[in-house]
Amino acid sequence: MASLLQNLLGNENDFKINDQVLANDALMALKGASVAYLGATLESATPEVRRMYNEYLTQCVMAHEGMTALAMKKGWYKPYLAPEEQITETFKQSEWVLNANT
Repeated sequence: MASLLQNLLGNENDFKINDQVLANDALMALKGASVAYLGATLESATPEVRRMYNEYLTQCVMAHEGMTALAMKKGWYKPYLAPEEQITETFKQSEWVLNANT
């Protein structure tokens, strides 16, 4: 009987979560946090609170920039591919995800 962690992570021959997946999740989380902090910055009623949210926003943007650079260096994120190549890459990744989760 497989453990819960084996079901979530896969086994040694079939890793469902790898560095690329974690990097993509981190990029999405940082993007979401940045949107939230931007909204909070714009909606803040006092300059002190606005400045605090703006500092958090800056930290998120810097972390996203660093994570994006790492993902590009590792070849996990290719923003400069032609649109057709991006669709092909995304299709390959979706096939891997579907096959890895069966």
